[in-house]
Amino acid sequence: MKYHVSIHISPYEIDNYQTFIHQLRRNLNYVDDEIIFSPFLNLSNYFYNWEDSVFNPGYFIGRFEELNKTVKEHCTLDEHVNFEELILGAFSYKTMFLEQYKDKVDAFIWFDSDMIFPDNTIVSLIGAHKALEDKHCIITPQIHRLWDETWDVLVNEDYVNTPASHDNYFGFDGYKLFKNKERDLFVIKNEQNFKFASGWCNLLTSDLFKDYIDFDYSLGHYGPDDTFIMNLLDYYKFNKSKVINQYIIQNLVVTENYKHSLNQYKDYITKNSNVKTKEEFTNDVKQAVSKRLNKIINE
Repeated sequence: MKYHVSIHISPYEIDNYQTFIHQLRRNLNYVDDEIIFSPFLNLSNYFYNWEDSVFNPGYFIGRFEELNKTVKEHCTLDEHVNFEELILGAFSYKTMFLEQYKDKVDAFIWFDSDMIFPDNTIVSLIGAHKALEDKHCIITPQIHRLWDETWDVLVNEDYVNTPASHDNYFGFDGYKLFKNKERDLFVIKNEQNFKFASGWCNLLTSDLFKDYIDFDYSLGHYGPDDTFIMNLLDYYKFNKSKVINQYIIQNLVVTENYKHSLNQYKDYITKNSNVKTKEEFTNDVKQAVSKRLNKIINE
């Protein structure tokens, strides 16, 4: 079978990408299926004034291409360096590769640049996908305790008694995951509403995007694409009785690496003035996906 692995990175995240690429390489040791890997380095001139920056784009391109050599012999590498304005964030990046690959692969696996994940993450996601034989599903790892109880359906048993708070989440040392004693992995079905965060090492079948989820550039560049997917699939499953499922792999635990996230370039890259803020991009997406959801529900 064939799987597409994706990650969107800004120049600020190039050091996190180094951590990611080494984790990916270790994961690929255990994968026999074809992997298409599409890393996307976003250096868009919309955001960055490279002429006035201490670091020029060549530095980041060089790091990016050198790091990609770590995995290029173990996957089909489809690397992208972007200076244009068509792709300005992770949402529009997903739109791009979904258009390109949804008819060519069996499923997509999405990563954020700051994820910490075990060496058996990808092979476990693929193994579950093959065993389940479910055309329309999302498969998610577990996480440690987040900032509120709405995420508890995904929380591993080792962390259920940790108080839910922003301090405990953002102060969590992701490398502690590797102290966990080895346990058997079990796949369970989530009978509640869909719950996942977009880049937290999730597998989404390509048939979801062929039959139910339509990403296009009108939905925007950066924002809650996961919320859009969750609301849409909740509607189809619970209101229209469509057979769409979420499965959770118990004891496969991943996390964002907030405590040790690397960003030393903030003062060395000059951002353009009069560009939209992250909040403005997010609001644009929220309005667009709300309009799309209302249209689907009303139809």
